[in-house]
Amino acid sequence: MSFRLALCTRQRVFAQSRSLFFAKPFSTHKLTQTCPSCSKQLPTSLPACTNCWNIWNIPADTSYHDIFALPKESNPFVIDTSLLKQRFRQMQAACHPDTWASKGQDKQDAAQVLSSAVNHAYQTLLQPMPRIEYILSVNGNPMEETDKLEDDEFLMNIMMAREEVETAETREEAERVTQENQGELRGFVGKTLSNTPPALIDDTLLEIESLVKQKKWWEVKEAGIRLKYLDGIRKAVMEKS
Repeated sequence: MSFRLALCTRQRVFAQSRSLFFAKPFSTHKLTQTCPSCSKQLPTSLPACTNCWNIWNIPADTSYHDIFALPKESNPFVIDTSLLKQRFRQMQAACHPDTWASKGQDKQDAAQVLSSAVNHAYQTLLQPMPRIEYILSVNGNPMEETDKLEDDEFLMNIMMAREEVETAETREEAERVTQENQGELRGFVGKTLSNTPPALIDDTLLEIESLVKQKKWWEVKEAGIRLKYLDGIRKAVMEKS
């Protein structure tokens, strides 16, 4: 394959997959469990049949929860991550481009689009921060980079803790710093520390879970912004060697 053809193919695959990455309102659309071509049972909920070797794109209005056949009606924030990981592995086995390498370039390209979409949905649902951003987006309240909190005391404590973590030379020192600040932020780095009281980050997750169930989207967004600040500090600690 020439360089120009390969480049065009990659660009086409990227363009096809982009439409699956933008959050859309939750729909009632369910993926079929039967191949529309040969009528055999599909190995996963994905439109990828390893019996007749036909593969299709996921409908654009399919929610990330429906891709993995996870419930969302009661509370889309509550995710069984063990089940999510299990289904992700099964799906990647069914739609990985290498699995379709001998079935023609078009089908391999379709597998690349499908695999990328599944991976994006998986990474979004796996961690609380991107999950709540997704849920807010599909419910018309997307989080923005310019979003700010009105709680000056909270922000001041966050700024001080972040500065101390960033100036720490090792992870052990960064963890010690967060322990010293837990009186103000109640152990915000959660399970990263041992022998701490209930962590503020865990409290925030419980608050978000309750607010999502009540569909109080403005309050969910405020809690999500707080979680973003707290998660930033957690990541800063974990990045220390």
